[in-house]
Amino acid sequence: MKKYISNEEISDNLGSNEEIWEQIFSKKEWGKYPSESIIRFIARNFYNAQDRSKINILELGFGTGSNLWFCAKEGFSVSGIEWSKTGAQRFEARMKDENLSDKIKQIEIGDYIDKLDNFEDESFDAWIDNYSLAYNDFDKTKTIIEKAMKKLKSGGKFLSITPSLYNDGFEKDESLGYHLVKPTSGSDACTGVIRYCDEKDLQELYKGATYNINDIKIHIQKNLTKQLNELFIVEGYKI
Repeated sequence: MKKYISNEEISDNLGSNEEIWEQIFSKKEWGKYPSESIIRFIARNFYNAQDRSKINILELGFGTGSNLWFCAKEGFSVSGIEWSKTGAQRFEARMKDENLSDKIKQIEIGDYIDKLDNFEDESFDAWIDNYSLAYNDFDKTKTIIEKAMKKLKSGGKFLSITPSLYNDGFEKDESLGYHLVKPTSGSDACTGVIRYCDEKDLQELYKGATYNINDIKIHIQKNLTKQLNELFIVEGYKI
């Protein structure tokens, strides 16, 4: 498998987001290591746990599993939902190769809005989303978040990394729906329809009757000539 390949080379950007990502994961090597934001979130909240195996982490849209791999490597128990069968298979193969399979509690393949129902309520210490929820429209995302919050224990934490409009290749297209774009350039080119957020969206999505935001950071990446990405890093908790 060629390791360094652009999305444009392997994705026609047609079909559902699920179909597009299955195409990408089946033809392209993907990241094997978590972002610094994920590492900081897990370390800050759970590194002092007396028994890390009793800390249960759920990821929404785990891709090929780099974040769950990291959590398992650090001794935590992991579960996840992923719509790409190839992505899930690659994750499970890596976990087996590295003798970490015993850290996996539950893996579901499909849409989070359905598969979240298969997890026990109030059973997780945290859920994480690394840019995956952004591939759902606003109303569906709110429903997914409401369901995910029910899976958290009281005081449980969440982390969601999601894009703003100010990403290279994000061009407004009202025909797609509220705050939806389908980039053909930039780092997200040919990965399907993506939802960007503004600050009002963040408040509406990540605040509810039983959960709240405790921090929002903005991560900006730019080179000498233009801005490449702007991401909101949202952290919160279940009341």
